[in-house]
Amino acid sequence: MAIEIPYILVQSILYVAITYPMIGFHWSVQKVFWYFYTTFCTFLYFVYLGMMVMSMSSNLDIASVLSTAVYTIFNLFSGFLMPGPVSLL
Repeated sequence: MAIEIPYILVQSILYVAITYPMIGFHWSVQKVFWYFYTTFCTFLYFVYLGMMVMSMSSNLDIASVLSTAVYTIFNLFSGFLMPGPVSLL
């Protein structure tokens, strides 16, 4: 499991170097670090989730069904489906 960390670190650095300027976020060391940290942790838990699901299931088909169910739950609770606040004018 620990062998994945250097690869994900390189992936995160490349991803942040490409996407941070493209999105147009405000440039500060603190904000770039937090964006990198969030990206790194997200990549880590998706890779580890895939490893866990594959080790718990008997074959690839069952693992893909289980991971699809977990990704759906992740999307449900990620905040994309939550309604925004109502502004009172």
